[in-house]
Amino acid sequence: ISFDPALFGGTILLTTGPLATGKEVTIDGAGAPGISVNGGGSDRVLIVDAGAMVTVRNLVITNGYGFQLAGGILNNGDLTLQHVTVTGNTMTTDAGDFWQGGGGIYNGGDSILVLEDSTVSDNFSGWTGGGVYSFFNSTTVVVRSTISGNVAGDVGGGLRTLGSLTIDNSTLSGNTSTNWHGGAAFITDGVADVSNTTVTGNTAPVGTTGGLFVGTFTDASAILNLQNTIVASNGDFGCFLAPFGAGAVALNSLGNSVYTDGTCFPVGSDQIVGDAGLDALADNGGPTLTHALLPGSPAIDAADNAVCPATDQRGQARDDGACDVGSFEAEAP
Repeated sequence: ISFDPALFGGTILLTTGPLATGKEVTIDGAGAPGISVNGGGSDRVLIVDAGAMVTVRNLVITNGYGFQLAGGILNNGDLTLQHVTVTGNTMTTDAGDFWQGGGGIYNGGDSILVLEDSTVSDNFSGWTGGGVYSFFNSTTVVVRSTISGNVAGDVGGGLRTLGSLTIDNSTLSGNTSTNWHGGAAFITDGVADVSNTTVTGNTAPVGTTGGLFVGTFTDASAILNLQNTIVASNGDFGCFLAPFGAGAVALNSLGNSVYTDGTCFPVGSDQIVGDAGLDALADNGGPTLTHALLPGSPAIDAADNAVCPATDQRGQARDDGACDVGSFEAEAP
């Protein structure tokens, strides 16, 4: 599905319910840059059925509404978003339960969600996962993307995941959990690998982590691995390990990260600093907003080159001699 160039910067307002598909389809808005699909504040924008393989490119998904789950997108299949912005969507509930959430996107059980060069911002969930909620046995991959400004009424302002999670070369910024832990992410029942990523300015109530929560409440295990990552200025502390159930829980810092406190279990090659030297979230080039590294930032030239990608989040080349920690590569002086 493509779009007439005459729709440049325009809005498609849905009036008869969500776009829904049960088959393989690609939706590409490149022909009409800036085009958005608007749910009208009354229904979701996109539903992907089980078994469907869907790719969406160069589109804005906005003003969707879902009751109990999925404000903007409900994915029960295999969904890839490339150069997509999911923003201003809302999920509400009359009685919160653990399976409810996903102000921007709800990734159902056994489903696959891939975000590439995309933004999930300023969505609201009346329960968990202000930006993204991923259910049991799901797979969530976030690459060169920004999840920012999302709000959850319970936990997981940016993300709430119960499956496999990979975040690389990305930014989690300014997300809020209003009731408990995990302003940036609330992770249980799976393995989360976070690398070359910047996690900053996320918030949660006093005494909880505005950053990254990893824990279990059952006999399932949960693991969070951090490498080449900045976790800085996230409320009272950056990480929280919660073995509240019988399952094994681990938070592993694999080295070459920059933290502003000692809660992420730093190892010898990590740094604990008072100030990570980050500029405000801004358009620094590339398709998504990033936090530039200020001159003198401890993140500069401090990453493990062996696990640095060829480019940073913006698509700018990394210094193959000594790359920088986080999602942004500073220019050589």
